[in-house]
Amino acid sequence: ADMSKVALLSKHTITICTRALKQTCSIHETIRVKSAAWEDNGVLVFTTLNHIKYALPNGDSGIIRTLDVPIYLTKAKGSSLFCIDREVQTGVMAIDPTEYNFKLALVQRNLDQVLYMVRNSKLPGQSIISYLQQKGYPEVALHFVNDERTRFSLALECGNIVVAQEAARALNDPDCWNSLAEAALLQGDHQTVETAYQRTKNFDKLSFLYLITGNTEKLAKMLKLAEVRGNLSSQFHNALFLGDVSERVRILENTGLAPLAYLTAA
Repeated sequence: ADMSKVALLSKHTITICTRALKQTCSIHETIRVKSAAWEDNGVLVFTTLNHIKYALPNGDSGIIRTLDVPIYLTKAKGSSLFCIDREVQTGVMAIDPTEYNFKLALVQRNLDQVLYMVRNSKLPGQSIISYLQQKGYPEVALHFVNDERTRFSLALECGNIVVAQEAARALNDPDCWNSLAEAALLQGDHQTVETAYQRTKNFDKLSFLYLITGNTEKLAKMLKLAEVRGNLSSQFHNALFLGDVSERVRILENTGLAPLAYLTAA
């Protein structure tokens, strides 16, 4: 529309160049290209023998709709395509430009437009999700996903611990909780790490978490819990973390390691 780009059409290839004929991208089509027209926003709409397609300035392309008979475009404007057919009859064809307008807004990093379209447009699901993941926009893809496992993966990918925790609660899968714990630990979110370790009953890591966060009150509870579980190794580690010498001596005595108990007491 601003005359800054030109599209060179050949039998199976569309080459988009600047006005100085510097190539910016090339699109290969297996089916013969028939015609093309520029949209005002800089999207190239083109036809093949049996499809109407679009090409973005960065070279991404997709299908708008299928065709029963070939047509030749004369103009593209909004949701209308002006064309002629093989009988040299003119016509106007309605299309849905939502998908390529959404992708164009992403390419141009027009986030206000992206959010507006997320909230107000009915975008096709899986193809948009795959595109957003591929292009590095998992936080936008989250708005289109209902499947909890997919939401969990996307939330971790974009570092959204809150959404990841919601999905983990819904899934209640130990592997998800472990992945969440790792991601939350990298962000320093020790409350979420604590929840994940509690859900997976990872008592050793939970004790170490309380040690590095200085939570001696909960370490003391972990010591009592280890005693209830009858886990002597865990009891000793928690007593060591607490600096409780008398408790370590008692544990060593109860396990028949009197010499070590004596050395510990000394």
